[in-house]
Amino acid sequence: MIRNSYNIISADKPISDARNIIFVKFVCLFIVFIFLVLAVNTQTVVAQTIKAPLYEDLGKTLGFIMGQRFSLNIIKTEYPNLALQAQVAESEFESSFGNAEENIKYALQEILKEEYPKFLGALEKQINDLVPSLQFNQEVAANIIAEIESRARGEMPSPVLETLLTYQFIDWPMEEFTRGYSRIFRTKNHPKAKDVDFQIRHPISWRPKEGERPNIIQKFTSENGRGLEVFILMVKDIPLSPEYTITEKDIEDLFVESELKGMVPEGGKFISAKSIVLDMHKGGMIVYDYVAQRVDMTITSRTLMFITIYNGKMIWINCSVSALPGEEDKLQERFNRFEPLFKMIANTFIIQEQYK
Repeated sequence: MIRNSYNIISADKPISDARNIIFVKFVCLFIVFIFLVLAVNTQTVVAQTIKAPLYEDLGKTLGFIMGQRFSLNIIKTEYPNLALQAQVAESEFESSFGNAEENIKYALQEILKEEYPKFLGALEKQINDLVPSLQFNQEVAANIIAEIESRARGEMPSPVLETLLTYQFIDWPMEEFTRGYSRIFRTKNHPKAKDVDFQIRHPISWRPKEGERPNIIQKFTSENGRGLEVFILMVKDIPLSPEYTITEKDIEDLFVESELKGMVPEGGKFISAKSIVLDMHKGGMIVYDYVAQRVDMTITSRTLMFITIYNGKMIWINCSVSALPGEEDKLQERFNRFEPLFKMIANTFIIQEQYK
């Protein structure tokens, strides 16, 4: 028998094969540990974001829509020569964000309950009271129309844009991404990226936030930071000896289904796994469920994890959908809704430094 620092291997096995087995098993154990860290972090994100007040952004956005419509109606009445342009601008905005208004109203009704009619009445009164102070003329009216045309293209202030996008695509989150409402996050010069320069796109309505733990670069939370869906970017050095060089065979053997299945953390429920390619680099994709206790709440999550290795470092894109207590039966349906979006996000992953 030959003993080394990681395992005991048989002397009749070729050294290269034994070396490869050691690498795969060591990295699998390493990943299980990281999964546990990420699972705890995901649950913490959920516990923090679900308590954030929502009605303020919803009310502001609904007032934005109603005030815009009120202005267009004045223009159509007072300036007949601009009526067609005003109608076109209104139609373009409704084509882009028409679903959002009704979904926002429904959400406000759910939050405010019997106070909703009073709230809506107060909002309408504020808009009506504002009219006498508006200084309308032909030029101002034309500028308002141009402004609304740009709003239809998504050129709006925060948090109105994020709120509109959330509620426009609340049933089809992938559509926000496919219609181009996305931004690029790049890790260049980020201290937690460990000199790996990569970029990825995220939906505009998913709020980015610096990771609180040492190796978590950034986390993105749906519904402008208030949702139960999150994805996390992470880079970690693989703690191998300096003499060890990771081979293509190491990577191939690591990202097979049987090894990926063994990476699910203790207490997690394995769903599926397969080998993939991320920006020309071999990797793995794992789906598993995990239940965690956070203070007085039990949160159930389904995680879709993308992993690859670059320059001796492991890169994670950790995507999760969570369910609150009593809503666990909805987890599958909600995961099915977000899974296509998660895969589209992962498909935008680019390691920039390899193209220099």
